[in-house]
Amino acid sequence: MGMAAWGTQAQSTDPLVIGEVIARDRCAVCHGPCGQGVAPNFPRLAGQNAQYLTRQLQAFASGERKDTAMTEKVKGLSPSDIEAVAEYYARQRPGHTPSGDELLLAVGRYVYERGNRHSGLPPCATCHGPGATGTTELPRLAGQHPQYIIRQVQAFKERTGNRDNAIMRVMSHRLSDLELEAVAAYLGNLK
Repeated sequence: MGMAAWGTQAQSTDPLVIGEVIARDRCAVCHGPCGQGVAPNFPRLAGQNAQYLTRQLQAFASGERKDTAMTEKVKGLSPSDIEAVAEYYARQRPGHTPSGDELLLAVGRYVYERGNRHSGLPPCATCHGPGATGTTELPRLAGQHPQYIIRQVQAFKERTGNRDNAIMRVMSHRLSDLELEAVAAYLGNLK
């Protein structure tokens, strides 16, 4: 963080101001100053549940989740700094990636809301909620970059990176490529 930002942070006791300074100085290069992401390979954080974000940042800080860039970004942040930046992003307006492919969106909605009984895929909404807004335990998927969702599901399937969750590993194997593309488009289209 630059000296001016540290000065602003030190002068303010408002967690949202502190969170905004941290977001601007440490996070914006990848996630954007308001959490919209600067490219599809970075997740959108705007509107994400603050408790979920806090836990993810704590996991990077502790080494439970491994990512060189994220580990460096959370280095030196206090628990209250982590909570402040998470709350700041949680209060930002979520974005979305509109899609004009109505048929693909319809397939995505169907799979998200109803699953696929032929492959044993339960509805995504069972865990991620009817509006894909997530919970304190699970991420908001509504409005996420479709390419990011596809990449993350593939990481669960291939057990690459630090993405290993038993439920998502099973679900990722039950999703066809078309279903994954459709669900990702549907989720990206949600506001």
